Amino acid sequence: MVRKEGRKPTKALWIFCEGKTEKLYFDKLKFEERINRLRIKSFQSGYRNADGIVKEASDFINKADFQEGDLIACVFDRDANSNEQLTKAKATGEKKEIIISFSNPCFEYWILCHYGYFAGRYEQKEIIAEITSRIKNYQKNDPDLYSKTKNKIQDAINNAEKIKNKHTKEKTIIISRESNPLTLVFELVKDISKFKN
Repeated sequence: MVRKEGRKPTKALWIFCEGKTEKLYFDKLKFEERINRLRIKSFQSGYRNADGIVKEASDFINKADFQEGDLIACVFDRDANSNEQLTKAKATGEKKEIIISFSNPCFEYWILCHYGYFAGRYEQKEIIAEITSRIKNYQKNDPDLYSKTKNKIQDAINNAEKIKNKHTKEKTIIISRESNPLTLVFELVKDISKFKN
């Protein structure tokens, strides 16, 4: 069969997620957006530490399912990761061209960015409280989290990018314990949106 002129080939995006919330979010994004030129496959990693998750993704690149031109991403939180673990994860990611979607302190900061610009230091419990005041009946691991927030996704991208730029201007190491609050999920979401057309 001859491919239509100008049609770009389909790629796969393999997403290794630290937790269930992240996996459910990207599964719902895949289902609702139906991006024809990108097959999104998300997994809950067998690791909880950043360097373990990135190593798992790195090892996957050598498996038969991974094809040349495919994209691979790791979505993980600061949690108890040391700066040494985060630096190692970043170095492996850069070497293997893995998209690093780091959130500090947690993935839920990405959800909070849908509702405004929050620049103060937070811990997960405080972020959950902020989200709960904005999303009726919010629960962690909600399979409909993407559906409930997608109409504010551009706000989230803008707010997350603004906080990253603030850290960059202050010369804070982005993938570190010191970059609280921060989420790089917006970069992955922007990468995915490039395949919509």
